[in-house]
Amino acid sequence: MDDITLESVSSPNGIGSQPPSLRIELIKRGVGWATAIFVARSEHLNPKGMLHGGIIAGLLDLIMAIAAGSHPDPEQRRFSVTLSLSMNFIGSAPAGPLELRAETTGGGKRTCFCDGRIKDTDGNLVATAQGAFKLLAPGTETTSEV
Repeated sequence: MDDITLESVSSPNGIGSQPPSLRIELIKRGVGWATAIFVARSEHLNPKGMLHGGIIAGLLDLIMAIAAGSHPDPEQRRFSVTLSLSMNFIGSAPAGPLELRAETTGGGKRTCFCDGRIKDTDGNLVATAQGAFKLLAPGTETTSEV
């Protein structure tokens, strides 16, 4: 797989439709995969001081959607919408940097299946996910067909 060197993310909403509170730094992506870093801050933590499960789910949804729409030609990268998301919460993570990784596992012209995972800086697995994504036509950011 060829790596896609990523220029700085300059779209108003970050990468794709990334919510401002879930700012990730996309490190690298290739055809069918993506890696990123997310720095968990105090506002992302639950009352026990650990990263909130909803934030974890949102991060995995985001990194898998990026992998699903990856293409070597930036003009052919596709937005996607989540059709299904299955989560596995394995460990906990306090505030600090986390590594996000996603790979495509199959699909066709309009649907893509992905696996994702989050690890802490010590390499401990925090969560995994599996998702199905509807791929939108290149240049399309929304759909009413879902």
